[in-house]
Amino acid sequence: MFEVEQTYDLTALTALCRAARKTVRMFARAWRIVCWCILGVGAALFALLIAFGGMPDFWMWAVLLALLVLLLTEDRLNAWIALKQMVPGTAHSTTVFADDVYTVTTDTTETKYQYENITALRETEGYFLFFLGKRHGQVFDKNCFQEGEPDAFRTFIEQKTGMTFVKTK
Repeated sequence: MFEVEQTYDLTALTALCRAARKTVRMFARAWRIVCWCILGVGAALFALLIAFGGMPDFWMWAVLLALLVLLLTEDRLNAWIALKQMVPGTAHSTTVFADDVYTVTTDTTETKYQYENITALRETEGYFLFFLGKRHGQVFDKNCFQEGEPDAFRTFIEQKTGMTFVKTK
C-alpha cells in the first residue's frame, strides 16, 4: 500500500500543465508551434524594418513582447488559472493506493479511481503525473509519500496500468 499526502500548489500544477501540453494536449502543442513561428516572422520583419531605416511603432513592440511572455509563461499561467478554479477544500489531499482502486480524500470529498481509467503516465524529477483524459490529471509529489517509496510506487503503478512512466521535464 502507498499513501501520498500533499497540497496542490503552483509548482505542482505547472508540472502537470507542462506535461499535458507535451503529451495529451496535441492541439495546444500545435498552436504553440504556430505562435513561435509568428513570433519568429515578426522578429525577422522587425529586423528588416530597422535595417531599412524604419522604426517599429510602440504597439508592434508590445504585441511581440506580449506574445513572447505568453509563450514563455504558458504553463505557469495555465497552472495559476487551474489553481484559482479549484473547488475550495480540494487543494490538500491524501491518496491511498490499494490493490484494486486508489482513493483520493480531500477536505470536502472522497473519490475512488480505477487504475484502468489512467490514460497516460508521466514522471518529472519531483512528480508522478497521471492523466485521466485530455483535460484531467493528477500530480503526486515524490517527497510527500507517507507510506511506500517512489521507486516501488513507480513499479506498482506500471503493473496496475500496463503502461510505463515516460520521463518529461
